[in-house]
This record gives sequence, C-alpha cells and structure tokens, in this order.
Amino acid sequence: MASEYSFEFYPLEIFKEVISEEPRHIFVCLLNGRCKVEEKYPEFAKLIELFQQKSKEGYELVQIFFQERGVLALYKYALK
Repeated sequence: MASEYSFEFYPLEIFKEVISEEPRHIFVCLLNGRCKVEEKYPEFAKLIELFQQKSKEGYELVQIFFQERGVLALYKYALK
C-alpha cells in the first residue's frame, strides 16, 4: 500500500497561553497495580489535541521533533 508523508510545524506561540498554567497533579495506576502521582503539563494536552485532529483526518503520527521555536510532526497518510 502506498503512503504519502507530510509534516506540520506547530509554533510555540500556540502553546503560550497554556504554558503559563501551573502543572496539574494526577493520580495514575499502572497495569501492574502500582500507583503514583505525576505532574501533567497543560501544553501537552494541546499537543495531543492537535495530533488527534490529524488522526481523525486519516493521518498517522510517525515522529515528533521538539525545537526551541515549536514542535515539528511527521505524518503518514495511506493512499487508497
């Protein structure tokens, strides 16, 4: 099956609003039964939202690169 690759650059500016928020503490339990408290940063929720939107359009996230100016995401799309 043939695939098409593309990239998307998400500039740091789109995360600035959520970066200013404090990290949230969440309680996580793993499959082995161990539980722990983790810090979850709001800007990652925004990034996941962007990835999920591309996924709904049929793209698969292949790789991400974090840079000083933002995030570069490489996507793959299966051609039919």
